[in-house]
Amino acid sequence: MYEKERGNNMKKMMTKLAVIFALILMVVPMNLASAKTLEQIKEEGKLVVGTSADYPPFEWVILDENGDSKIVGIDVDIAQLIADEIGVELVMEDMPFDSLIPSVISGRIDMTIAGMTYTEERAKQIDFSEQYHQSVSNFVVLAGEEGKYTKVEDFDGLKIGVQKGTVQEQMVTENLPNAEVVSMQKTGLLIEALKTNKVDAIFIDDIVTIEFVAVNEGQIAVVADVVFENPEQGKAVALAKDNKELLELVNKVVLEAVESGKITEFIEANVSLQASSNEESDEEGSDEETAEESEEDSE
Repeated sequence: MYEKERGNNMKKMMTKLAVIFALILMVVPMNLASAKTLEQIKEEGKLVVGTSADYPPFEWVILDENGDSKIVGIDVDIAQLIADEIGVELVMEDMPFDSLIPSVISGRIDMTIAGMTYTEERAKQIDFSEQYHQSVSNFVVLAGEEGKYTKVEDFDGLKIGVQKGTVQEQMVTENLPNAEVVSMQKTGLLIEALKTNKVDAIFIDDIVTIEFVAVNEGQIAVVADVVFENPEQGKAVALAKDNKELLELVNKVVLEAVESGKITEFIEANVSLQASSNEESDEEGSDEETAEESEEDSE
């Protein structure tokens, strides 16, 4: 009787252990297999890179000569260097910034290049390459109000707009405990929120600030010389954990691009391209206004 009961208990225990082991096997291999290796990328003939294309000059969308949407920017140029080094086609995927890391982990994309800053928290989930650019972040307010702010603490207690999932969101949350943090998916939405007084200020990357202030000249302005301590943020390529061969290749490409001056060339070329795009948009807007005025005159 006792032996039979003990045998039944052992069977139950073994069944439970088998179920737990099966669950582990289901989860672990999926995570390991989700990220394509360098060899698998070569076999497929394409490199899928995720980005969030509303962050000029790092990445944004323009219309090509055929009128089709095309993602361009510093990060796209870096992605092309990596694809060329591997010898495969580059495929860019646009998505919200806070979807990029989950997409890397799940294997939807092979890596992300999106002006992403290294943080210890992110490094627990993904691996980062060598850094390709150092930047700082700026507060931007309505034009004419920039003189009101002389130190970071002046923004505590205000509504501060940040892009969701970014290091800027983390910095404001951690350093301005009384601020109301308003997180949005797109940088363009932040600009509009500022212009319509839905937030008191926004906090974004300096090189991106230049572009948006230029487009909205006379409406918004940078608060000069007001930055957090240790303000430099290093941008890097992010890819799945423990994908060593791919990471080594990416590091090689990034370091060569930095040392050869290619990154500087990419920055200058894309800042110039963005400025040209802005001028074309202004001209189109001016033409439309002139056409409307002509119609009103004829009426």
